[in-house]
Amino acid sequence: MLRSALASLAGQSFRDFETIVVDNGSRDATAAMLEREFPEVVVVRFSENRGFAPAVNAGLKAARGGVLVLMNNDVEAEPGWLAALVEALERRRDAGFVASKMLSARDPSRVDSAWDAMGLAPHNVGHGEPDGPAFRIGRYVLSACAGAAAYRREFFERVGYFDEDFFAWFEDVEIGIRGQLAGYRCWYEPAAVVRHLGSATAARMPDRKIFLLIRNNLILFFQTMPLRRALPWGPVILLWPWLDPIFYGRPLRLTARGWLAFWACLPRVWRNRRRIYAGPTDVRALLGALEDPWDDMRRAWRALPRRLGALLGRRASA
Repeated sequence: MLRSALASLAGQSFRDFETIVVDNGSRDATAAMLEREFPEVVVVRFSENRGFAPAVNAGLKAARGGVLVLMNNDVEAEPGWLAALVEALERRRDAGFVASKMLSARDPSRVDSAWDAMGLAPHNVGHGEPDGPAFRIGRYVLSACAGAAAYRREFFERVGYFDEDFFAWFEDVEIGIRGQLAGYRCWYEPAAVVRHLGSATAARMPDRKIFLLIRNNLILFFQTMPLRRALPWGPVILLWPWLDPIFYGRPLRLTARGWLAFWACLPRVWRNRRRIYAGPTDVRALLGALEDPWDDMRRAWRALPRRLGALLGRRASA
């Protein structure tokens, strides 16, 4: 996958860029392949897998450009991808970061993720939907999927880097919310197109992913949400993970692990929250970018019959 990702960068119409690969503790022949086939690439190596957020931060700190672009190893970029990202930042001076149109590599006629949204819980907008007119129009959104996104350097200088406590999942939404509070807007650029294989690495550690999704969703909500949303909806979010076994058929033990791990993180969550809201914050802009929490409730209610049917079907076949 990494070879294909780097080959797609070699075909970009925009040429003024450097490429940095963070080797997050690989145990295969990745290092030798990079040295042999891509000697121009700067490599930052970890001796162990430290997670997505620490690896991305290391790459960002090693970069020299004024625009910093993140790209997953399971992504292949269309030739005009980088040009579209840079042009979007040049056109939209109030945008601090840009979301790409991520199509499914398995079926490029469908969207994998257009941008990240959040009411009570974060989600990828457009996942599994046809690439129709709604995804061909640029707009301001909450946040960008960090698997293929561009940020101004000043964004990180002012907002800070990705929260490494997340390890992986939802750290891109968290930093996007911090950006909104700091006055930066996120622009969805439909001309910046990539194809994303999706969870190509995460599929190798499904239990770890479920644990992190549950824990990190709780951290994200209580660390970033304004009080006018955190206070009335906090009890709902605390109960929400216990519906996972019903909606997704996830093992109860993983729900319990993720939920309990959140409580162990609570002192750090509180310190981070105080830091985020310590200075001037544009709460109105953030609330305007967030979805209505009732939308999440309505989606869950509409999905309930289908989820229950799938769950009962799996139990019957077992």
